[in-house]
Amino acid sequence: MKQKIVFLITLLTIISFNNYSQKKNTSTLFQSSPIISLLNGVMNDSLTVGEVTRFGDFGLGTFNGVDGEMIVLNRKIYRVGNNGKVNLPSRNERTPFVSVTFFHAEKSFAWNQNMNMKKFIETLDEKLSSKNLIYAIKVSGKFDYMETRSESKQTKPYSNLADVLKGQSVFKFNKIDGTLVGFRFPNYMQGVNVPGYHFHFLSADKKSGGHVLDFSSGKVKIEIEAISNFEMNFPKTEEFLKADFDKKPTPGL
Repeated sequence: MKQKIVFLITLLTIISFNNYSQKKNTSTLFQSSPIISLLNGVMNDSLTVGEVTRFGDFGLGTFNGVDGEMIVLNRKIYRVGNNGKVNLPSRNERTPFVSVTFFHAEKSFAWNQNMNMKKFIETLDEKLSSKNLIYAIKVSGKFDYMETRSESKQTKPYSNLADVLKGQSVFKFNKIDGTLVGFRFPNYMQGVNVPGYHFHFLSADKKSGGHVLDFSSGKVKIEIEAISNFEMNFPKTEEFLKADFDKKPTPGL
């Protein structure tokens, strides 16, 4: 009987260790709502900034009322406001859209050549094992040029994101150090997230950033992780439950 108990304990330990190892070695991207929701003006939800870091230490998003651009980096959450300045939001602030993961780079390499954003993305595509997976991508170093944007907080009744961005603030920087935080989603996930690349930028001095519109790379380090699992939370707000997503989504990103 004693030997049987020892055997069962040993077996359960092995199973638990294997389950832990699988979880530890499996990357998951958590998303708080589909992007089509934000594009069509559903700009409030109940997930708090304090809760976001339970799901990841790397990612991007926005705040209720699209009150600025969110960057999640090294388990800290930053907001780039419509004035281009960076601040730390309260843990009680809420977000209608965020994508985060616990980032562990599977491959990394350095680039020393100057490339515009279009050429950079084309070259980066060649480094990916498949265009049918989600990738978390971190690019850190020097940028010869960086162009970003943010937007002003909206009030109800909300318009769609395309209309909101007609009043966006655009910021341009030359010779700036910082980090691109972003993801690449396959085309078949349109409506769930942004197809292709979506980057937010945070300067090394944590004073500026935003949603990336354009850039020219200098000497940078690129780190990539393929995402194994995707988890999405559906909002339970009245606005989301009653929204009409059958119509063609408006552009905006």
